[in-house]
Amino acid sequence: MREALWLGGFVLACYATWQFFRALRAPHPSASAPQAVPGREATRADTSADANADGVEDAFLDYAPLPAPQPSSAPAAPQSAAAGRENAQPDVFQLELDNSRLRQALQAQRDLVALQQGEIDRLVQDITVLQDELDRLREQPTASPEYSEAMVLAGQGLNAEMIASRCGITLAEAELVLSLARRGEGSA
Repeated sequence: MREALWLGGFVLACYATWQFFRALRAPHPSASAPQAVPGREATRADTSADANADGVEDAFLDYAPLPAPQPSSAPAAPQSAAAGRENAQPDVFQLELDNSRLRQALQAQRDLVALQQGEIDRLVQDITVLQDELDRLREQPTASPEYSEAMVLAGQGLNAEMIASRCGITLAEAELVLSLARRGEGSA
């Protein structure tokens, strides 16, 4: 069942990719219908000639809505202002597109920081647990209380028989404590 779902997802992704490339290659309505603005056709022809000369086909990026043509009865100064507005329109669109991309990148960075902060919090909790465990281990006595007096006596230089008689342990245990005390003094 899982494989069928993966296969279905793959087929949908392939179909979406195919539709995307079909949409890129489809003729745009703005390219098929001639515009009434006289300066616009020359600019578009120059732009497409420059793009074809560079070997770059970026006509699919020109999907911004075009402004309505201005009436021809207007004086020449407003026409130059309209041409400036036409030049500014793609700039505004490009700026909005860049702004959108930057917002997406910023959101991705915020998500990454939140993920890293969660990992840091988890690691701090792990360190706290380990520190508590280490403190608990340090608080535990290092030697058995039964043999701590024997270790003190061995450190004072008493022999095994005297240690056994004073602490109430067997001679073998006293010899073991004595050898441990000597080994501890040699390493210290």
